[in-house]
Amino acid sequence: MRISDELQFAYKIKQKLNNDGARLPVATEERLRAARERALGQQRQPAARLATAGVPTSLGFGWLGQLAPLLVLVGGLVAMNFWHQTQQTLEIADVDTQMLADELPPHAYLDKGFGAWLTRQGQ
Repeated sequence: MRISDELQFAYKIKQKLNNDGARLPVATEERLRAARERALGQQRQPAARLATAGVPTSLGFGWLGQLAPLLVLVGGLVAMNFWHQTQQTLEIADVDTQMLADELPPHAYLDKGFGAWLTRQGQ
């Protein structure tokens, strides 16, 4: 039986019970009510607490297991920030090294006329 066939069958049973419910004996109605209550009692209840993806709750990590993804995220952000600052420091040191190793004195780079001269030389 396919799922849609099962749903149609269940719908037909529901309609039959709703339409013919007044003709059922009291004992049958009582058994149906008790069966419905048992079924609802056995229905799975939603989890009351959050679960961490990939970490079974039976391992006993408790709140640490729920906090682990946040700690990994913060650690990754700290590592990325450290790497970015290191790269910036290396770039600044490279520029300083090139300026100090160049034949021109550093104050020549501050002269506005020197920038214009470089632009004309590049054409």
